[in-house]
Amino acid sequence: MKKSKAIVLLTITLVITAVLTFLSFARFPVGTKNFNGFLGAIQTDYDLSGGTAYTLTLADDNIEIVNDVDEVIDTLKYRLDLLGYENYSVKAIKDVDTAVKDYDIRIELRGNTDKYNEIDTSALYSDVKVAAAYGELTFRGGTSENPTEIILDGGNPVEDAYYMGVSNNGDSTTYNVNITFSDYGYDALMKLLNDNSTYYVQINLGDTVLLPGTSALSASYINDKSLIITTGSETSARQAALQIKSGGLAYKYDVSEGEDISSPLGRNLEVKSIIAISLLLVAVIAAMFVIDKKYGVVSCLSAILFTDLYLFLMIAIPGIKISVGGVIGFALATVVLADGFMIISKRIKEEFARGKTVKSAVKTGFKRALLPIAGSFGIMAAAALILFLLAGGALKNFAVVFAVGVVLAAVINLLVSRLFANLILTIAKYDQSFLGLKRAEGNAEEAGE
Repeated sequence: MKKSKAIVLLTITLVITAVLTFLSFARFPVGTKNFNGFLGAIQTDYDLSGGTAYTLTLADDNIEIVNDVDEVIDTLKYRLDLLGYENYSVKAIKDVDTAVKDYDIRIELRGNTDKYNEIDTSALYSDVKVAAAYGELTFRGGTSENPTEIILDGGNPVEDAYYMGVSNNGDSTTYNVNITFSDYGYDALMKLLNDNSTYYVQINLGDTVLLPGTSALSASYINDKSLIITTGSETSARQAALQIKSGGLAYKYDVSEGEDISSPLGRNLEVKSIIAISLLLVAVIAAMFVIDKKYGVVSCLSAILFTDLYLFLMIAIPGIKISVGGVIGFALATVVLADGFMIISKRIKEEFARGKTVKSAVKTGFKRALLPIAGSFGIMAAAALILFLLAGGALKNFAVVFAVGVVLAAVINLLVSRLFANLILTIAKYDQSFLGLKRAEGNAEEAGE
């Protein structure tokens, strides 16, 4: 490659890197909205940035006595899991200064951000109320659009219920819930549908109507023991699926209005985490300059681009919400990146010490680093995948963020840093002093091209 061409390509690459870095951290108005940078657009979880707390207090008209509050907590956790929450706190609390007999339950969690990067607490509040909903799941049927007769009584009619996704039909958008009936529920419902030419079914949870009985059903609506119902929003579909699948609590609770809370691990933890990772990145870059002298500029540029792309992926990949586990995963992936730099540097120095020219040593060094980096990084990514499948909460978040970082680190080490190395060394005319290389004693081969 000619020096002039290398200068042009390096300039283009540096401009792209600079733009990505600017977009990662800059905040500026765009029309009527604000651009908060990749960093500002990342969704964070409650254990990192705080969130909203809700208190569940037994209602005055609650009938049953709470014999096992731990069972209530486990049920609430199960329901929050089904609603898609991974990191939250559910605990029983009691005021010891009063004569209150029963425990209150405190739920702490963080909602998703909207398009203006603000927390949507409205969906959060409705999710908590749905998780704490009281009442028995009942199926009502009849030949009118307002069925009142209770059907499917005496057994568990539903085997499963889950959110299926969205359907678009012209200008109409619906969100679908699949209900799978048990053998008992299927047989009983099919008999009613076959015995009546027009039949309506309504699903209630206590006094709440989950499926209005305003549309007539026929046997053809049920395929493989499953019935698909539609709602007007994803939130309502997920909530309906949860309530049909798990029913209601055996105890009636009142849900308080939300209360803003800071991270349970300390105030300003989000800012402290950003500072800690920034210092780690600076330490990695400084270490590479100490180890590789002028060649450290290759590692420096690669590390900056790694950080920019990593932040971008945290918002580009759907469903990622950074918790404390994610911060640890981000930091560890940065260390993995540095380890890859050192493997490549060591291989280049070994090849040069054996008598190769600078250009040949760089080329061979990257080739020899391929298997060690791909192997070790692949093992770490596989371990993260196993952890993702088996763990939950902060550990699951760690697994996701770390796996993304390991894959990105491999790409940066094997492709991007090699590109930077070829361009910069072409401009530096493959001067061995630029790499701080030394040849082994007794090896008389020249290092010139």
